[in-house]
Amino acid sequence: MWLERLPDRASCACTPSRNRLEKSLIGKISPVLVIVFALINASGCSSMNNGSQNTSQIEAEVNDAFRGLVDASRALDARRYLDYVDKEKFTGSNAEGKVWHSFDNLEALISSGFPMVEEIVSLEFSNVKVTVINPSTAILVNEYKQTILLKNKDLVKQAGGGTQVWSKSGKGWKLVSISDSHAK
Repeated sequence: MWLERLPDRASCACTPSRNRLEKSLIGKISPVLVIVFALINASGCSSMNNGSQNTSQIEAEVNDAFRGLVDASRALDARRYLDYVDKEKFTGSNAEGKVWHSFDNLEALISSGFPMVEEIVSLEFSNVKVTVINPSTAILVNEYKQTILLKNKDLVKQAGGGTQVWSKSGKGWKLVSISDSHAK
């Protein structure tokens, strides 16, 4: 730093002048530093507020997309359900330990499974939490309970937890991964 290049007090014949210079510089620098630190703090707080506003907005958008997915499930509307899935990037796993490495795997399951259901008797989600990873990625976790009546009149009750990875693209928030577990 330039202040360190000033001669040492012991080696300087004009110590009083140097002391005056240091005091004069410190007197001028201190108010500048106070202003700089104030600006940094103000912009940091502003950035944090914008970050939390952005996070809140992303959480709300992902929750809206999740509600749309749930509505499609309740309506047994396979096409609308699959519209929430990213056809290019999707991968996932189910509660039985089977994985889907493509959208086509999930589409086959949904397209054949939804027509087997007579009625969604109940479908409840609790403990839903969205964690924002970045402006285009969020993870949603939840617990669920559902009762479905199959067309063969079997009543199926399930409960468990789910994890969904949502990604934002030009087409809005889309699912890129789903994993599921059943409670015993």
